[in-house]
Amino acid sequence: MDLTPVSTGPAEGEARSHDRRMLVTVMCLLVYLVLAVAVFWPALPWSTTTLPAGSYGRGLGDPAQMTWFLEWVPYALRHGLNLFHTNFLDYPNGVDLANGTSVPFLALLATPVTLTLGPVAAFNLLLRLAFASSAGSMFVVLRTWCRWPAAFIGGLLYGFGPYMISQGQNHLNLAFVPLPPLIVGCFYELLVTRRRPPVRMGLLVGALAGAQALINPELLALLAVVVAIGMIGLAIYARNDIREQFKPLVRAVAPATFIFLIITGYMLWSMLFASGHLVGPVYPVKALQSYRADLLGPIVPTTDQFIAPLSLAVLAFKFVGGNFTENSGYLSLPLVILIAVFAIVWRRDRVILVSALLALVAFILSLGSRLEIGGRVTGIPMPEAILTHLPLLDSTVPARFSLVVSLFAVIAVAVGGERFLRSIATRRSKPWTTQFGEISGVLAMVTSALLIFPLVPLATQSPPWSRDTVSTLNAIPSGSVVLTYPFTIEPWTEAMSWQAADDMRFRLIGGYVTAQENPHYGNSFPPLLNPPIVQEYLTAAQFGESAISGEEVFYPVPNPTINVQAALCSFLTNYKVNAVLFWKGGPYGGVDPSKVRHLFYSALGKPTLTNSNGTVIVWLTKSSHCSS
Repeated sequence: MDLTPVSTGPAEGEARSHDRRMLVTVMCLLVYLVLAVAVFWPALPWSTTTLPAGSYGRGLGDPAQMTWFLEWVPYALRHGLNLFHTNFLDYPNGVDLANGTSVPFLALLATPVTLTLGPVAAFNLLLRLAFASSAGSMFVVLRTWCRWPAAFIGGLLYGFGPYMISQGQNHLNLAFVPLPPLIVGCFYELLVTRRRPPVRMGLLVGALAGAQALINPELLALLAVVVAIGMIGLAIYARNDIREQFKPLVRAVAPATFIFLIITGYMLWSMLFASGHLVGPVYPVKALQSYRADLLGPIVPTTDQFIAPLSLAVLAFKFVGGNFTENSGYLSLPLVILIAVFAIVWRRDRVILVSALLALVAFILSLGSRLEIGGRVTGIPMPEAILTHLPLLDSTVPARFSLVVSLFAVIAVAVGGERFLRSIATRRSKPWTTQFGEISGVLAMVTSALLIFPLVPLATQSPPWSRDTVSTLNAIPSGSVVLTYPFTIEPWTEAMSWQAADDMRFRLIGGYVTAQENPHYGNSFPPLLNPPIVQEYLTAAQFGESAISGEEVFYPVPNPTINVQAALCSFLTNYKVNAVLFWKGGPYGGVDPSKVRHLFYSALGKPTLTNSNGTVIVWLTKSSHCSS
């Protein structure tokens, strides 16, 4: 009897190759997941008590605001409420959430965590997932063009690079970016490989684009602008065979549009036509344009890098209008040089050349409408000025093109880097000039990795209020309207966090959503309600009257001749305020909280209750002096 094993030939080899490929992919994804947890260590991914420190420290500002959005979507669905309009903030007028950062897709994704562990845990879990999934997505796409070591490094650069480290400290909606690489991969399939039916690919592109719009429509718009410019360039290049070149893409347009509108139709209608819909740019164009990238941004490190000389880090603080959280375009000088060299040497490789060119296009657009060099805005006009005159695109932040820069720069350097290392391995006899170039290239790659290496772990902190704060608020009747000090505006978002943690039991006067709440004042200040001195008085205590009088974005200085105590009682009556809450805290401690505390005691009398350490004081207005 013949006991020789039966060989299945090529099929068996392909199966083993597929198994090895899957094993490598799983191992790389696990490494990304471990690194994502390490970025915020020792805070756990499901922590219910800590948030990234953010721009203002102690988790206030954008991180606390985002916990509200993560709570709102499941709450609205459970109670049959409008997902994109509510008066739970900015009572009584309400706000259009479609023009804010409502992240409905992420809120749905995290609903099981939100309903069991709360919105803070959901935020933390999603933030770790943002890093790991973004890196994993880039890895999967890069495997189309290069072997796993280069794809793994590319995933690290994209998922843990300067853009992610910068945005991951504040903006979950800007840091959750696994979908843009997949969208780019779909376009490559439609235009180059053409292995799958165009209709199926169109449905996939529409689904990916729709999901991205429900995370952050601005990033989708920025990617679409750069891809559209690339399409125009391709059309010019292939003008003699343009019909054949774009035939699969054209066939994919209808199914992509159909599925995109199915996913985003409700949000788009709310954004453009519903009550409180967008009218003009969401912020004044001048304010948005102040957040432009600097010409030196890609080569000047920030404090987010492990290696950042003090003089250069100080210079970087001047970029992007001084908003260091939006200064996310750093690449390092060696990496910029490598991308340029790879694009020139392997210009016949479409992936490298096109990716490098699109990274350059995105960088030019990130410079805004006027060129900025070293923190100084020049009078040199830039192409992005065209976008400021286009509907919807006039609401974009130029510096956020850095996500698209990072995406295409990583593709160019990963594919080009593998080709470079492969060329070194295959050449045997080399002239000294070639050897010098190869050594220089390897040194540049190593130096790039060192210069980009982030300063981790990122800071996380527990909220500054007592643990019994939310339980103290249980004394407020469900459905109440609440006025708080600090008044809820940026960066004082603590009341939004309490509201979310308390399952939306009360409505807030004030809120931090969009600037269109008050077209006369920027910076997301809600409209002044009558009598206006109440909001003016509270915010003066938070910011200081000198800050208010010196900046047009703040409310006017309160009129000293008006009786504030009487105005407060009138305010509470006008808007049926059921409770007033005082918190002796805030990211800066408040300029003069004792002044507001004295007002509340004078107007409302003895408080209804306080928390264990006296930092949270609650007055129920039915039993206050104002009601008598």
